[in-house]
Amino acid sequence: MLVGRVVFGLGGESMSVAQSTIVASWFKGKELALAYGLNISVSRLGSVWNSNTVPEYYDNKGLGFALFFGFIICCFSLLNAFGMAALDKYAETKDPSTKAALADDEKF
Repeated sequence: MLVGRVVFGLGGESMSVAQSTIVASWFKGKELALAYGLNISVSRLGSVWNSNTVPEYYDNKGLGFALFFGFIICCFSLLNAFGMAALDKYAETKDPSTKAALADDEKF
C-alpha cells in the first residue's frame, strides 16, 4: 500500500506541474490567480468526493464496482485531456504567438 501511495504521489505531483503550466499559458494577469484557485479547488473537491463516495460504493456494491467506478472516472479524465490537447493545438494554429518557445538549453 505504501508503494502504491508513492506511485500515486509521483503521478499527482507531475500532473499538478503540468496543469499549472497549461493554466499559465492560457491565462494572464489577474485572471491567472483566479484560474489557479479554481484549478486547485476543483482538484481538492474531487479528492473529497472520492473519499466520500468510493467507500459507500465498496460497502453497498462491492470491490469490483468501486474499482470499475474509478476506472470510468479515469477514462473520462483521459478523454478530457485529449479534448484539451486538441483545443490547445487549435488555439496554437489560430494564434501562433501563444506557442511557448523553449531556449536551446531548455530542450532535451
